Amino acid sequence: MLSRRLLLLGCTLCFFEMPAAVHGQEAWTTYRNARFGTSIAYQEFFEPDPPPANGDGQSFTGPEGANFRVYARQNSGNETPATYLAELLADNSHSSVTYKSIQKNRVTIVGNRGNLIYYEAYIFSGRGVVHAFTIEYPAKFKSAYDPTIRRMARSFTGP
Repeated sequence: MLSRRLLLLGCTLCFFEMPAAVHGQEAWTTYRNARFGTSIAYQEFFEPDPPPANGDGQSFTGPEGANFRVYARQNSGNETPATYLAELLADNSHSSVTYKSIQKNRVTIVGNRGNLIYYEAYIFSGRGVVHAFTIEYPAKFKSAYDPTIRRMARSFTGP
């Protein structure tokens, strides 16, 4: 009787809509930008897009409409974390902010764009470079993607 219940439960769970790649034991790898030294760990279900000619970073496409970018740029305007956060908040693409933070040299901003959740982190290095990690993913998969985003955010670094 117990095995029938477990079989029924297992069959029922198979019908829930969940991004399989996020829930699986997908391998992780690390992207490191040769030009700026920006790096991040990510799950291998994200496929790299063709790199830009200037070598400033890389974009990746994942399942269920998720995508992320990792890049860096010169801080030629001498922006600070505070001035950059103010600039982001004034931008129309950041109108539905659910979280914002400045911690030392790092800016984090999270919010919604329609049916997507965005997470953006920026590191201001002492070398005059701003390192960036941005990701968007469908809001309906928030609980599935959140552990992945947390691990990516913790691994995101720039010298």
